[in-house]
Amino acid sequence: MARYYHVISGDGHVETPPESWAKYVPEKWRERAPRLIRLPDGGEGWIVEGQPMLHNGQNITGGRPVRFRNDSYYNPDGSPAPGAGSGTQRLREQDLDGIDAEVLFPPVFASRFLEGINDRDVYLSMIQAYNTFLADDLCSVAPDRLIGNAIMPVCGLEEAVAELERVSRMGIRSVSFYQFPNGTGAPMPEDDRFWEKALELGVRLSPHFGFGFLRSDPGLPGAGTGHQPVAAALCQRAGAHAPIYCMAQVITSGVLDRFPTLEMYFAETNIHWLPGSMYMLDDSYALFKEWFRLDWEMSPSEYCLKHFHWGIIRDPVGLAMGPERIPFDRVMWGTDFPHSVGSFPESRRHLDEGFAPLTEEIRRRVVLENPARYFGLDLAAPITETPTSG
Repeated sequence: MARYYHVISGDGHVETPPESWAKYVPEKWRERAPRLIRLPDGGEGWIVEGQPMLHNGQNITGGRPVRFRNDSYYNPDGSPAPGAGSGTQRLREQDLDGIDAEVLFPPVFASRFLEGINDRDVYLSMIQAYNTFLADDLCSVAPDRLIGNAIMPVCGLEEAVAELERVSRMGIRSVSFYQFPNGTGAPMPEDDRFWEKALELGVRLSPHFGFGFLRSDPGLPGAGTGHQPVAAALCQRAGAHAPIYCMAQVITSGVLDRFPTLEMYFAETNIHWLPGSMYMLDDSYALFKEWFRLDWEMSPSEYCLKHFHWGIIRDPVGLAMGPERIPFDRVMWGTDFPHSVGSFPESRRHLDEGFAPLTEEIRRRVVLENPARYFGLDLAAPITETPTSG
């Protein structure tokens, strides 16, 4: 009997030992790739160029007791730990957890911590190696169930656009990024080339928790009429939640007016903060727009509700607010597997408990229809069956 999508996790993570993707680094630079070392107290640490030693811990919990260090990518028998294995293992873990597909965000050890590599060509080769592994090894087992997010390099616009084009040719449908496409924490006009290319290719933008500067400089409001002071002024009463300033930066850059179909998905943000923050953004805009000489086409909250999506993991408070206060057509749910705050292997129970105050229609929207629409998944098509061996 054919199998179809019923539950899609909008937030999982690839957690894999570095040798799985470092093999794609050109040989002349392979010795500079990250590596694991066994620690005397158990587990492993990461040796990454430009960084102090980094400990495994919360990143590889996989349904086991949470540890902040000395955890391992391997079970005692040497087999891969939950979330640390092949694409086939990942499909079996989906089955165990009662889900049918998941969006896979990069591991921090193969993304943010690589930024300490000062040699641009070496850094770029690491990013490309991971993305090749993602497309050719991990997700190729079942691209309809393992929806990879490629990493965008942060060493300049040309490199970001080139990698966007490359991963699109490889079949990757979504990209994750940690700075603006120009490689800095602030928007610049040249970023438009990246946004335009993403729309042209149909590649979705999924920056996970946020990108660029994640909080405003308290000295910026009132300092002038540039984009950064406006973004800071809007956010000064909207809370310190990471996506707030990022969204304000995007809005104030004008990119959403220049590209009215551009959308972004912020995973793992939860949603209980949305009503208050949307109010504060709008109220700040009304208070400060005369000073900054602003006359936008929409209010900040309207920009947010048209262009942004948000992800939840464990947020019964936000769910209980109901559709009167939460825009459930812009929300996706995820397990965060194998990270520490996830719901594996009891995600179905978590869903039943969290969505108990809501209708089945809203639950279906959040766990199925919204991620399918955003990532271009066909709900009417049979999905790949889990292999019985391999």
